[in-house]
Amino acid sequence: MAQEGRNFMTDKKSSDQPTKKQGRGRPREIDPRTVVESADHYRIVFLQFWPKLGARLLAAQSPEEVAKAVREEAPDISASLDRYSELILKIVNDPKFPRARSKSQIHFLADSLGGHGFVTPRRSREICAEERTKKKYFIVRREYYIECSCGYKGPALDGACRDCGTEELSWDLMMKEND
Repeated sequence: MAQEGRNFMTDKKSSDQPTKKQGRGRPREIDPRTVVESADHYRIVFLQFWPKLGARLLAAQSPEEVAKAVREEAPDISASLDRYSELILKIVNDPKFPRARSKSQIHFLADSLGGHGFVTPRRSREICAEERTKKKYFIVRREYYIECSCGYKGPALDGACRDCGTEELSWDLMMKEND
């Protein structure tokens, strides 16, 4: 007589579904440039609509009120902000949300929304602050060597002669630039 017992082959977990443990730390990596770019976009948008929209957002008590305020006061951006009404309410009710100056409120809200909910509003503000403090080098002035008809020979000042201030090019130089 065959002994009935557990069949270990059927007790095994299916290998169709991978078992992944969620790692420690931040669950998802987000591109900091994307966060800053969207925060800058929101700064421009909120700056335009804040005189009408600001008071209603600050007075809102539910995500529905936030969505309604955005739809009525800023219909141009309502499609992009409707899905974030709950997040906007959370940001506005944050204890660190500035209550006095509208420019500070706009910047706080825009930087908090920059992460689009993929990261917390605080982390989104931190990412914006880190990216904006990074040094970005750029050329502030180009100088080149010139010989002027007034007799000056040396470096130019903003494309002009340092002695007489002329910016006009000789006929020969204009012809060379056109070639």
